[in-house]
Parts: sequence; structure tokens; C-alpha cells
Amino acid sequence: MFSVPTRTQYGIRALVHLARAGEAADPAIADLATSAAIAKAESISPKYLEGIMTQLKSKGIVIAERGKGGGYRLARDASAIRMIDIVEALEGEVRPVDCVENSDCCVQGNACMPRKFWIGLKGAIDDYLASKTLKDVIEA
Repeated sequence: MFSVPTRTQYGIRALVHLARAGEAADPAIADLATSAAIAKAESISPKYLEGIMTQLKSKGIVIAERGKGGGYRLARDASAIRMIDIVEALEGEVRPVDCVENSDCCVQGNACMPRKFWIGLKGAIDDYLASKTLKDVIEA
């Protein structure tokens, strides 16, 4: 069964929270949200969420401001954050099976007929994620 990792699900929920908080405001001056506030609102473990937010910050998806009144905000408008960027920031490249990137991991190698299917699936997933933005998610 294919499933989206919990880390990615929580990361998207946190980003949706930030996007909705900043909808009415200019993203550059949007109200900041602490990871504790996001965690409470989204029913996510605060410690787990802090790790997710750190990853998103390191990939330039969110900005963190320290100090009193500090917190997180989106680094750019929700319409400029593609879903593929979020998924790759949290999980790396999408790979339905290992042989998509390395045919040598299978005894059949390049002769494996199902490998072409997996490569096609990866392409479809990548295309879909690249075509959707965080703004699309909050407007769905």
C-alpha cells in the first residue's frame, strides 16, 4: 500500500495553518505562529513538529524569528510554494520503488518490465505535485 509518511502529512498541515494565518496579511508581515501553537491547533506532538519546522526552515519554505513574539511564517506566498518542494524538503525525492533510480538493485536490472511502470508512476506523482501549490491546498 502506498502511503504518505506522517512527517509529510504533519508538515503540510503546519504549512496550511501558516498559510491560512497569513491569508489576510502581507506574507512579509504576517503574524508569526509558534510551533507550540501550531502543534496544539493541529494535534501534533510539539517536539515532533519542531523537527519538521526545522527541516522546512533549512529548505527555505518557512522563516523562523526568535525572541519574544517570534515564531514561524511562510518564506513566500502560498501560491509560490509547490507541493513537490514540500514533499522533497521533508522526504527527499519521491521513489515508489528503489529501482526507479538504480536498476542494479534488482537482479533483472534494466530488463525488468515492471520498472517502466514504476518510472511512469514516479513521473505522474512528480508532475502532479509540481502542478499544485500550497495555495491550491488551502482553496480545495
